[in-house]
Amino acid sequence: MKRLALLAAAVAIGLSSLPAEAAKVRIGYWSSGVSLGFGSFLEAGKFMEKQGLEAEFVKFPDVNAPTKAMAAGAIDFAIGASAGSAFSVAADGLPVSIVLATQVADLDFVVMADSPITKMEELKGKKIGMSPAGSATAAISAAILIKNYGMAASDFEAVPGADPRLAQFLVQKNIDAAALRTVTIALLPDVKLRKLASFRAEWAKVTGKAAPPVLGVGLMRNAWMKENPGAAAKVIAGMRGAYEAGKADKAAVAKALMAAGNIPEDDAKAYAALWDGIYTVSMEPADIASMKAEFEVFKSVGAVKGDLPDAALDPAPYEASKAIK
Repeated sequence: MKRLALLAAAVAIGLSSLPAEAAKVRIGYWSSGVSLGFGSFLEAGKFMEKQGLEAEFVKFPDVNAPTKAMAAGAIDFAIGASAGSAFSVAADGLPVSIVLATQVADLDFVVMADSPITKMEELKGKKIGMSPAGSATAAISAAILIKNYGMAASDFEAVPGADPRLAQFLVQKNIDAAALRTVTIALLPDVKLRKLASFRAEWAKVTGKAAPPVLGVGLMRNAWMKENPGAAAKVIAGMRGAYEAGKADKAAVAKALMAAGNIPEDDAKAYAALWDGIYTVSMEPADIASMKAEFEVFKSVGAVKGDLPDAALDPAPYEASKAIK
């Protein structure tokens, strides 16, 4: 009997010394646009694994798909969910939280170089290419045209599409102007475009603040956070690690892009060079204030409805991540 007790004690000690099972996290991102750069580098660099997490990456072909997957419980964290759709699901009371600002709306309104349009006011009555309805880009574009140039939603025709398709529409003169990401513009050196205005400058006019508009956010499932206490901070630490590494090593970013997106080397390098301007990993008080202001602007132009609960913007994982190396 004594031997059995000693054996049981030894087994218990042995089991207690085993490492805890790594928390599993399903991470979703849009496999195009701005999300591709951060997502591919985050995945290739195994930044989540470095935090002791078991990560499964799920790629989606549509900008709004990660948010829909989050609402369905198919993923636990979306690294760059559209701010517009994230605001909408949070206002609707879905059990998700915005835990990070991750992408800045670094876009320009452009026309072809030979276009007769020379200023933003002349976009009234025109066809304007932009991301699909429900995306933050579409909401920001509409807000700029309505707030800064006195247009109604009926004063312009929004033509939805991904950036490559919109650039093609411009060349074919199927649209008059487009809101394109600076990444896309950098990858089109042979397409002669003329810039009318930048989102950053126009958004400052809308809000009266210098902070750029948030394009993408880190959206996390509340149930996953509850089931995995402490893991949310590790996810944010992994995001911060990837962000800093990308700033320091553009060649590695380009390599990840070439592998993930079959992107030519020159294009991948041009994309990687914009890293510092298009990404952020932050949830400081200023970021929260900016997102609240953005929600109100979106609401004023009909892009979102309802109210954004304070609890939907959760800085706790970000603050806890600061203590993680």
